[in-house]
Amino acid sequence: MLWEQIKQIIQRITWVSPPVITLEWKRKVAQEAIESLSASKLAKSICSQFRTRLNSSHEAFAASLRQLEAGHSGRLEKTEDLWLKVRKDHAPRLARLSLESRSLQDVLLHRKPKLGQELGRGQYGVVYLCDNWGGHFPCALKSVVPPDEKHWNDLALEFHYMRWVLVSFISVGKIRSSH
Repeated sequence: MLWEQIKQIIQRITWVSPPVITLEWKRKVAQEAIESLSASKLAKSICSQFRTRLNSSHEAFAASLRQLEAGHSGRLEKTEDLWLKVRKDHAPRLARLSLESRSLQDVLLHRKPKLGQELGRGQYGVVYLCDNWGGHFPCALKSVVPPDEKHWNDLALEFHYMRWVLVSFISVGKIRSSH
């Protein structure tokens, strides 16, 4: 009786044939896997390198500032207002001049790069893959358009920290509205 019940259950089960795996199907699946992995791995690698180098550069910059402050603490106490003005007003402007002049220099020397696949988006713009630009191949290029003065200054300071990374920032001309 138990055997009869098992037979009935087995007869009710619908058997489905597995899909046919052809050479064309294998190639298509392999190509899709390769395409999806390479862009993802490249983006993760670039982001990891940015993060590591930015942290390292920031730590070195902060250590230099601490060393300067320690060496000149007596003087700085007397000129606190001047020091704050330098850090808040002049440093971002100098960094911005550096960013704009480097961007102009890069465009003059290497022309505008041919942008490839988009690798990611950030607060200020888009990062693109570039096969060859300025003697670096492959490389990543960040196209930026900050929305206001504060963001321009933040970007300029970021450029100052990261200028030795093999990534060039292309400064897109800022549109000034006339009032």
